[in-house]
Amino acid sequence: MASVTPRTNRSGSVTWRVNFRIGDKQCQDNFDNEKGAYQFAALVEKVGGEAARNVRLARSGAPQGMPTLRDYTEKYLDPQSGLLTGIEPGTRAGYGRNAERSFLQVLGDYPLDAITKADVGKWVAWQEAQASKIYKGKAISAKTMRNYHSVLSAILRSAVEESIIPTNAAYRTRLSKGMKHEGVFLSRDEFATLLYFTEDRYKGFLLFLAGTGCRWGEATAITWGDINFDAQPATVRIDKAWKKAASGAPVLKHPKSSKATRTISLWPELVEALGAPGKSTDLLFPSPETGTHLWPGGFRSRVWLPAVEKAMDPDYCDAIGKKPLARRPTVHDLRHTHASWLVASGAPLPFVQARMGHESITTTIGVYGHLLPDAHLQMSAMMSETMSGVLPTKAITA
Repeated sequence: MASVTPRTNRSGSVTWRVNFRIGDKQCQDNFDNEKGAYQFAALVEKVGGEAARNVRLARSGAPQGMPTLRDYTEKYLDPQSGLLTGIEPGTRAGYGRNAERSFLQVLGDYPLDAITKADVGKWVAWQEAQASKIYKGKAISAKTMRNYHSVLSAILRSAVEESIIPTNAAYRTRLSKGMKHEGVFLSRDEFATLLYFTEDRYKGFLLFLAGTGCRWGEATAITWGDINFDAQPATVRIDKAWKKAASGAPVLKHPKSSKATRTISLWPELVEALGAPGKSTDLLFPSPETGTHLWPGGFRSRVWLPAVEKAMDPDYCDAIGKKPLARRPTVHDLRHTHASWLVASGAPLPFVQARMGHESITTTIGVYGHLLPDAHLQMSAMMSETMSGVLPTKAITA
């Protein structure tokens, strides 16, 4: 523990003494200003006395008033600073939450010019050892780690552009692959099992998600007026999605990217499952309780998880003659499932890209390319033809 004590000198001036320990040794460092003393004490609490003193020694002679990473992060995320533009308020707030739960935990009290690549590496090692907040018993996912690191790197890059520091210590930091949540691709029978255990009033919603591949924010923003029943086949226009505002409340905005604005064809049985059309401005899938936006958290806890638990229980499934789920899916996995069905049926990947609203074909290939029908057989045949005659043949002896 570090403590800060003000001391009045004979001249009447005040200095601040920080008491802390390095191993078993009691240490004291004096500061001419209160802010510097408390910043040092906070650094001791985060990284230990020895590391904190090394940071102070490294900054000897450095200009006064150097902001800490926490100070500059607040400035960077402040809309009035003009340093971060072109993002939604909810996204900006999300960056702040990610910063607080990740790199600010370790590096927040470091002055910007004291952060080295080794310091960033120590944070990475600490962060990758943290438990996932979503998947119990597993480490943080590789995607989450990349998201945290990208925010840190953007903040340090901004400080470089403002000529506060000379280099970005987070640039090209190597990250381990970490734990990756593999998409769960349900078979038709598995989806039928899940649908059976879903409350009747939500069956049409699950059919829509699995039958169109829409994202949650897109599907829950659709109104009856977005569906063209006169088209052959009927179509739905995706041109808006729910996004988080800074307050946490949902707001209607444009979809995720330019390619996410798209038209999706519907199949007759799905149109029939939607029921009689409502007013053109009414939501297609409102909350049954409020008639407004359907919240993902409540749906997951009250509807999705109970249905998944029963769909994975062999006893429940045996009783109704259904195949239990082999893996635990998320709601987003219905999007993966939709794409996997398209690919398995032979749909060209550019068609899948357009229907899913992927910004780049590389995303489609990276996530679903391995599902191409007969892909392994085709590759084997190609190599067999290419390598024909290369291997020596054994001589036949009498």
